[in-house]
Amino acid sequence: MSNYLPNEVIIEILSRLPVKSLIRFRCVSKTWCSLISSPHFIATHLNRALSNPHPPYLLLHLYSNNIAKESFTLHSFDDPFPRNHFTKHLDYTSPAPHILPLSLDQEVKEKGCFFAHPSDFIELHCLQFPNNSFYVIGSSNGLLCLAEAVDDSYCRNFGLFVIWNPSIQKAISLPESNIISLPDSIEFDMYRNSIQCLGFGYDPKTDDYKLVRLVYRFDTVPPLVEIYKLRTRAWRSLKAPGPPYAIITWFISVFLNGALHWPAYTPAHQGTFHNLIVSFDMEDETFCEVAMPKSLQGVEDLTVAVAVVDGLLALVPCNKYGMAKIHSVWVMKEYGVEESWTKLYGIDNGEGVNRVIGFTKNGEALLIKNEKLFSYSPCTQQTLDLHIGGISLLFSLDTYVESLVPVNIADGVLGN
Repeated sequence: MSNYLPNEVIIEILSRLPVKSLIRFRCVSKTWCSLISSPHFIATHLNRALSNPHPPYLLLHLYSNNIAKESFTLHSFDDPFPRNHFTKHLDYTSPAPHILPLSLDQEVKEKGCFFAHPSDFIELHCLQFPNNSFYVIGSSNGLLCLAEAVDDSYCRNFGLFVIWNPSIQKAISLPESNIISLPDSIEFDMYRNSIQCLGFGYDPKTDDYKLVRLVYRFDTVPPLVEIYKLRTRAWRSLKAPGPPYAIITWFISVFLNGALHWPAYTPAHQGTFHNLIVSFDMEDETFCEVAMPKSLQGVEDLTVAVAVVDGLLALVPCNKYGMAKIHSVWVMKEYGVEESWTKLYGIDNGEGVNRVIGFTKNGEALLIKNEKLFSYSPCTQQTLDLHIGGISLLFSLDTYVESLVPVNIADGVLGN
């Protein structure tokens, strides 16, 4: 084929194909294997995928207690959880159609939510750590960063760290970090002892992927900071001091505009209390402050998460009224401009709502309520039970794009 088509044309054709096909085509010849495994082709294929204004997939991660199974599934960004997902599988010619919903609920419990009907999603093959369950720290250019969930109900510490590309079914475990976490004391204090905050993202300046780890030891602010770089496969302590703030969420961060983001607040000894967003620039490795909406800055004991909505930095604060929780969704329409914060809508679902984990293309919010996944439509203000259950803290939703990006990036080529 190369005798008749220029190499540029071959690259143009192959760069439009899915990763699964490209993995097979590496077996066509040594020339094709070398081409598809080259850094230039990997970058070309990735850039084409990223040129789409909307990612092709949403990645859902959950751990189902009913079947003791961890699952990673890809869902269409346009319609990740079709309304007829279950009903199209029901036999309404049954003599007793009124019992179908009851039998469906039982099937969900026994078989692990929607996994009996795989037509609306793609289940990823689990990585080579089958006996572990993980938190998803972040997703960037097809790479997932995972942290092992240890027996800690407060999610303050983590075990093994893993970087995984499910498209090429390759993963690496990270070496032990340079900062040794101190064991927890008997008396628990949320911001005392050893607490880790994590974030994962891409540095375009060095074409590298970084895991950022902040460790609060006892009540020390600022935290110790270290960075794992995929190219060097090593941890490095940050010489500059960490941010003089206490971060609210430990394993949930957002990578946007080349920076990681965490919600935080000023500790009592720092003077005037206020909530803010701490950002970490992946290129120059510096911390900065991003202001929250004025109405949220002075709210003490604020429960809030950072998110991305339509490519914009977003906040999802939660106000408690008795046993009920009311979430709201804010977006920063102009990045870095405090006055551009705009409240989109509120989510009032009464008792049982744990948190909002993400958003779909059509603007629906996906939330966890009583350890089940629900979708909320701001237009109709209706909530739909998606019949997907799992441990609340282990639910995560992120955008995902298939890629050939290798986990052995230090070698610069795709491993065999």
